[in-house]
Amino acid sequence: MKCEVCNSAEASVHFKQVVDGVVRELYVCQGCAAKNGFDVQSPMALTDFLFGMGVPENQLDPSSEKTCPSCNMTLGQFRKLSRLGCARCYETFSEQLEPVLHAMHRSTKHVGKMPAGEKLTSEIVAMQRAMEKAVSCEDFEEAAKLRDVLHTLKADSVQGNEGGNDQ
Repeated sequence: MKCEVCNSAEASVHFKQVVDGVVRELYVCQGCAAKNGFDVQSPMALTDFLFGMGVPENQLDPSSEKTCPSCNMTLGQFRKLSRLGCARCYETFSEQLEPVLHAMHRSTKHVGKMPAGEKLTSEIVAMQRAMEKAVSCEDFEEAAKLRDVLHTLKADSVQGNEGGNDQ
């Protein structure tokens, strides 16, 4: 297959992008890939690709690199290992992790899977906390809205229990 950029050399690099379910593929030669900033000679870690961190290590200023205060992992080490060192790394590198996690999971908050009844219970608890916070901040309009939503959630919860839904 010929390169889709120069239409002369044999394509040896394949790019595939999926955005909102639409797949776009591009076949290019090594020369065109290099001209467009993709170094095909050096191995690229998956984290480098996902984080858009194609900058070679020697171009980074080591004195400006963040380090986790708990495990002393640096961003460079994370790039090489593709794993964080401890739970605090998520906090330390949050600025770099947030866009990637959002792109991968469509959210930056882990919700996991749970039975429907437990999900409703957790929503009720979260809504109660939000309402209490609104009251403590004296945002009574917001508190009233949250109270109404809370009543609806509780009604749904009672309906679910009466229906005998054992999930």
